[in-house]
Amino acid sequence: MQIETMVRELWDRENIAKVPRAYSRGVDRRDWALVRACFAEDCYVDGSRASAPIDEYLAGLIPGVEYFPVTMHYMGNQMVDVDGDTGFVESYCVAFHWKSAEQPGGSHPGNLIVGVRYHDSMVRAGDRWVIARRRVDPDWRNGPYPDL
Repeated sequence: MQIETMVRELWDRENIAKVPRAYSRGVDRRDWALVRACFAEDCYVDGSRASAPIDEYLAGLIPGVEYFPVTMHYMGNQMVDVDGDTGFVESYCVAFHWKSAEQPGGSHPGNLIVGVRYHDSMVRAGDRWVIARRRVDPDWRNGPYPDL
């Protein structure tokens, strides 16, 4: 394998891995433009609580996230594959949703902590990568989902 090919693959792998991390950052900062930019125009999401085209999915996700004054998504292990202009990344995530704005991290009956895995099929879009399809596997949960 030539050095240029190896560098290109490493560059692509890193940029693919950044997309779920940017998504998490956008969610936690309530930067919905950043969140939307992580997805292809025609992306479909098989979510943990709903499945829909991306814009419909986000329309349901946003009020659920904003129900909690503070969230923090911790991205853990990531497995990345790249094949030309397509790729795949599986990301482990622990998402903390704190109901108390006065004491985030403190005990509150409305807190929600979930462990999920994001399975993201990726495509190259010009000089960046975006999620073409996402499947969310909820592995575990501590606390109630909001009743919205």
